[in-house]
Amino acid sequence: MKRWIFIILSIVLFVSGIIMAKPVETELSDAFLDSASHLAKLAKIASKTLNIIIESTDFDTVENIKAELNSGKTSFKDILDIYSEYPANFLSKDTEKLLEQKNYRQIEKNALESLYNPLGLYLAPLDKDPYLLASDFVMSNSNLMPNEERKYGDKYYTVIHKEIQNNNDIQDIINMQKSVKDANIYLTGTPIHSYITSTKSNIEINIICLISTIALIILCKLYFKSAKILIHIALSILFGFMTGYAVSSLIFHKLHVLTFVFSTSLIGISLDYSLHYYLTANEKGFIKSLTASMLTTVFAFLILLFSDIEVLRQISIFTSAGLVGVYSYVLIMLQGKGYEGGKLPKLNIDQLKPYIFVTVFIVMILGGSRIEFNDNIKNFYTPPKNLLESETLYKKVFNPQSFEFILINGNSVNDILKKEETLQLSDTIGLSNFIASREKQTANLKLVKTLYQNNLNKYGTFLSKEKRNELIKQSSKIYDPEAFPLNPKFMLDSRTSYIITTRHQENSINPADEISKHLEHLRKECIKFSPLMFIILYLFLSAAYGIKKAAGIIASPLLGALFSICLISLFGIKINMFHLLGVFLIIGFTLDYSIFRANGSEKSKDAVFLSCVSTAFSFFLLSFTSFQLISSLGMTVFLGIVTSYILSLFMIKSKNEKQNRTQKEI
Repeated sequence: MKRWIFIILSIVLFVSGIIMAKPVETELSDAFLDSASHLAKLAKIASKTLNIIIESTDFDTVENIKAELNSGKTSFKDILDIYSEYPANFLSKDTEKLLEQKNYRQIEKNALESLYNPLGLYLAPLDKDPYLLASDFVMSNSNLMPNEERKYGDKYYTVIHKEIQNNNDIQDIINMQKSVKDANIYLTGTPIHSYITSTKSNIEINIICLISTIALIILCKLYFKSAKILIHIALSILFGFMTGYAVSSLIFHKLHVLTFVFSTSLIGISLDYSLHYYLTANEKGFIKSLTASMLTTVFAFLILLFSDIEVLRQISIFTSAGLVGVYSYVLIMLQGKGYEGGKLPKLNIDQLKPYIFVTVFIVMILGGSRIEFNDNIKNFYTPPKNLLESETLYKKVFNPQSFEFILINGNSVNDILKKEETLQLSDTIGLSNFIASREKQTANLKLVKTLYQNNLNKYGTFLSKEKRNELIKQSSKIYDPEAFPLNPKFMLDSRTSYIITTRHQENSINPADEISKHLEHLRKECIKFSPLMFIILYLFLSAAYGIKKAAGIIASPLLGALFSICLISLFGIKINMFHLLGVFLIIGFTLDYSIFRANGSEKSKDAVFLSCVSTAFSFFLLSFTSFQLISSLGMTVFLGIVTSYILSLFMIKSKNEKQNRTQKEI
């Protein structure tokens, strides 16, 4: 009956979590930033443009491929229709200055040049816009776009900037890149780097999972003489994962992919719990040890709840809920199940004890003195050779400018436009480049009306006298800037817009720099929480096992975590926040090992060894992945687990080991 109630409640939880869940977030910036924050939105804007570079020795080939790629581009007809309908409302800066100076002769000259230009742009008919003011306004904005065609060496180049909405867009372009024969297509920009990295990481992680599974099957086959035990282990891992996923989905709704990366800790801990149940469930104190192990590990992760970093809170809830799920599953669902294990050869390394301790402390001293931190998000990733070559080519041929953002706040779009119009900034693109405020439109209409009154009868002889009089007397209406189609492109929310600038300004924002500062804050939080975590864990263990025994239990995880960080620093590798987050995983794993070693029997030691070997092997493989964030985590956890386990052999003695030593002495 108890099992059925447990199963029903679990199914309700899982279904509720799946219903509430949203697609997994893969943007790296969203791991550290509130997705609703202005910085997160700016980071997405800065990172969603894919640059498609077309290279050929034939100019026509370049143009044909460009036309094919541009065939699906969004039409600006709605915007051009607005300029056509309100030709006197929007003036270029040069025309506005000429009108203010009443330099009507130059206005007339410019209009005639546009009128007789065979390549000229005509947005409105001459009887509505005789000076081609709307066309002049649109052409003035064309200067905002960089020249996208180049001849470099003996080849022709052009670049298309495409906003990427999803991975399907990138895959379609990659397919075209492979199919083109008469030209070379190079891809640059954040979207292609993210796509290639995530695709490669997924393949690498799947391979690692396959290798780890095969290794675990072999390990269980050798020790238990049967691989059936893996069925129950797999079910406990799956149950823990589903519990963590469901609870996290109910609380956060949308989870980040890094949360799932850190949930790998559930695999090692689930394996540890299951193995101990199969081998030592009938021994005295098993439930106490399992409960203490669960509570200390849960607490280690719950400390992350006090962080103001979204992904850390997600990791905290996901892992803690998953651990409680595994713990409940093992005690309720594995009743009556047991396997007779084999016997592992005894690892007698007592004679190496002084050398190991000396090595650990030397590494900690030397490595600790060389610790340097790297919080720059740009250094978290090393691009593949082909993408690096594409980026180098893009810089050589087009010399793209880096840009930053300036935020403009206001009570409405019109209020924001008024503020933008008062700024005296060069080399910027903002909403005011495309639409004028109500006040600006009113001023423009007055200037144009004065132009008509003073110059139209002389200039507009191609119009009937009636039409000229109609234009002079007309009272043009104001276009509502709140309805402008480009507003969603520039408005971060109803009260904030952004201006793109290619020059660093006092109040400009560089998303990469700001995210790096945020990562620095995250690193400092991890460092701040770590001592507090160890102190409270020690107090908890002291209450459960006594002061002396608690010191032995927590000492090896602490030294293992410090050793891993110091050894990495000793080799000149700068510490990033993923190295430090690995410390929490080390504690989660190795506290289990210490508690079970301190309280268990010979079989418990076997379970700890099997769990340690399989988990360390998985993270060792993870350290070879091409994505630096994941490899940093893998190497840190691998070193910490192995070191902590070896140290625990010297620092923690179970009751059986103490009895055996006493008997030998007698």
